[in-house]
Amino acid sequence: MDRTTYLEEIETAYQGEVRGEAGFLILAERATDPEEAAIWRTLARLEATTRACLVPLMRRHGIDTTPDETQRQRGHARGEQRAAAGFAASVAAMTESLLPYLTLYARLEAEGPAEDRPELACLNAHEIALHAFATRAHAGERRAALAPVEAFLDIYGAARPSDP
Repeated sequence: MDRTTYLEEIETAYQGEVRGEAGFLILAERATDPEEAAIWRTLARLEATTRACLVPLMRRHGIDTTPDETQRQRGHARGEQRAAAGFAASVAAMTESLLPYLTLYARLEAEGPAEDRPELACLNAHEIALHAFATRAHAGERRAALAPVEAFLDIYGAARPSDP
């Protein structure tokens, strides 16, 4: 992957965390089940933590770390759509929608510059944890499905999500 493409992918991933965090915060806000609200808040922390993890990499490469308001609004819209669909449908959709990111983030970690590997490992690990959650939740585990996400947060810390 050439440098220009690499930097574009990093910026896209960072703004994707902005979008994901916003969506999960809306889901938490709209949830009527306290357990579901707690799950969505935990996933918002996952996204916020991953975004924070990427900041040093972004700064090293001179990439702006200002959250893109368009991405935040897209996250809000997706959160509203998924909230209307319900918990089960939301996690089912996640099991499929995350697959391309698993491949991309593994590739970025494997091919990225050595000095970027810690941040790329965080990005990749977060996507693996998120997909593992979605798969387990889709199988009916509910709160226990968060174990991979909580393990990630234990390793990388837990940033506080932004306001929706």
